[in-house]
Amino acid sequence: MEFSIKKSGINSLYVQASGRLDLDSAVEYGTKIKDTIEDSEETIKELVLDFSAITFISSFGLKVILELYKLLKNQEGVLKLKSVSEQLMDSFKMVGFDKFLVFE
Repeated sequence: MEFSIKKSGINSLYVQASGRLDLDSAVEYGTKIKDTIEDSEETIKELVLDFSAITFISSFGLKVILELYKLLKNQEGVLKLKSVSEQLMDSFKMVGFDKFLVFE
C-alpha cells in the first residue's frame, strides 16, 4: 500500500492511498495518520480519507478507521471517507459504520 498525507487548509488533512488496507498495511497507515494529527501545531478538525484507489479493507483496517474516527471525535472534528467503492461500502454497512461515518 502506498499513501500520502497532506495538509488541506489550516485544520484539515487529506490522505490518499492505494492498494489493500489489511493487517500488513493498516498499522503503518493508522500510526502515521495519528502521529501527523498529534504532531500538528493546529487542532485537526477534518480528516479526509480518499478511498478511490483502495481495493480491499480487512477487519483490522476497519478497526484503524474506527480509531481515527474516535480520535477526531475527541477533538470535535469529523472523519470523511471519499470515493468509497460499492464493495467497500458493503463492508462499512455490514459493521454499521455507515451510521456514524461521513461518506462523500
